[in-house]
Amino acid sequence: MFLGMAKLALGSILGRAISLVTVPILARIYTPADYGMLSVYTSLVLILQPIVTLRYLVGIPLPKRDEMALNLFALSGLLLMFFTPVLAVLLGLFGPQLLSLLSVAQLAPWWWLVVIGVLATSLAELLNLWATRRRAYRLIATNSVIIITCGESIKIAMGLLGVTTFGLLFGQMIGQSGGIFGFSRAFAKDFRRIPQVVTMRRLRYVAGYYWTYPAFRLPSQFLLAFALQAPLLYTAGLYGVDVSGQLGMALLTLALPVNLIGGAMGKAYYAEIARLGRSRPAEILAVTKKVQQHLFLIGIVPTMLLMFFGPKLFALAFGPKWLEAGHFAAVLSTYTLLQFTSAPLMQLLNIFNRQGVFLIISVGRVALILGLFWVVAHLKISVDNYVRAYGAIMTVFYMIITVYVFLLAGRAKRAR
Repeated sequence: MFLGMAKLALGSILGRAISLVTVPILARIYTPADYGMLSVYTSLVLILQPIVTLRYLVGIPLPKRDEMALNLFALSGLLLMFFTPVLAVLLGLFGPQLLSLLSVAQLAPWWWLVVIGVLATSLAELLNLWATRRRAYRLIATNSVIIITCGESIKIAMGLLGVTTFGLLFGQMIGQSGGIFGFSRAFAKDFRRIPQVVTMRRLRYVAGYYWTYPAFRLPSQFLLAFALQAPLLYTAGLYGVDVSGQLGMALLTLALPVNLIGGAMGKAYYAEIARLGRSRPAEILAVTKKVQQHLFLIGIVPTMLLMFFGPKLFALAFGPKWLEAGHFAAVLSTYTLLQFTSAPLMQLLNIFNRQGVFLIISVGRVALILGLFWVVAHLKISVDNYVRAYGAIMTVFYMIITVYVFLLAGRAKRAR
């Protein structure tokens, strides 16, 4: 398992290195207002993405037989083909009004890019999960490096050509596409079996057997995406796009290890515990402990550096106009470390079919976030105190998540 994780981690580290190299360049090309638009765009794509597949695709690594997994793959693809045009019609007809409700009317000219971003991100996740089922760790890592390089190169090139906002958004969309063509070529033999093994009877069967995903995981994932992205949307509406850009830069920098290394470890962790199955809880508990220990050791040093030297590091790396982003990063560093170490472990809920728990967790998180928004709006809290409060709430939230995951694994071991 850890050899596979090492392959993924190597690819993630390379991707992280590329992102770290390009962020200082991009920070000098684009303004905080441009990054504010990027934050809003990314937030909308990630909030809308769970809807278009009803989260059936999360179950792809689980079936023992490839025939059932391919039917689950096909079901997810059909849902994607249905809901994407619906989204396009809604945004095309009512985009300005809907975006104004979110205080992000500035994004209205780019509504079509939101649709393409949702489609590309969903396809990438679908193919990534098939690669996870195949335990194709090297391919996942390679595709990650290639697509990050393409996305960042597009951002730089378009920025230098003066195509600012669109260049940043388009490069982000490419970077989120996640190696669609690479995965399609690699698993073409598998996908050519779809016409032979996919039937209406099997589609109905997998839709019914995995009903908990649209019933529980879909609202959970939607609420999770909303909770993660709402602070940026709220910041744009209350404090302005420039401040949202500063917070977006801080969260973008902090998210690099979470999305790359943490995401890679999470995929490998999910593949391995899916292989072990719920009948081997003692091994799952041991793997879970090792994964979190590895993640903590990886994350503790950069967390400490940001905590004590965040503003200076940001000003040095990105320029003096990003000093406020460095301050935000320092405040949020502790929460990000706990997110880095615990978020991948949430895959354990899939193995033990605790989709209802995932929904409860997501509802609780959204309630905390909305409560914070209400307090901030009514008490006219400054942006600094708003960010501090958000960081404190999320730190406690991820501490609770960590405790619950280990209690769940421990109870399964004792019951076995």
